[in-house]
Amino acid sequence: MTFKQAVVLLSLCFVIVLAVVVARQMSTEAMAVVIGIVCGVLSGIPTSVLLLVAMSRRDSAKADLLNRQTQSSYPPVVVVQGGAPQAYPPMLQGGYWPAPVGGPVAERHFHVVGGDELLTDRNDVWRS
Repeated sequence: MTFKQAVVLLSLCFVIVLAVVVARQMSTEAMAVVIGIVCGVLSGIPTSVLLLVAMSRRDSAKADLLNRQTQSSYPPVVVVQGGAPQAYPPMLQGGYWPAPVGGPVAERHFHVVGGDELLTDRNDVWRS
């Protein structure tokens, strides 16, 4: 038996003994919660493995397709034609554009919803 196997065996024994000692101290409800958590985690493992296999197959298929495309043809050539530099308006300082000119000031109208009883009381005060 190698040192690595001995360490694994001793660690496994320690974990089993610890689980038995903790399980004896737990109530029935707490044990049910722990068992539920363990079963939930264990049920997720096959799904994770299936996802890992499916994604690795998809990635390898994409890599094979890319290898075949690059070996059979030249890479695409992209030509970007430069244009004239943008003309700035005269007398700008510090590279800032001028502030936009404000539009005409419109009169604001407010409509208070549900304030009819307040208006009638106030009118009564003004009349007296």
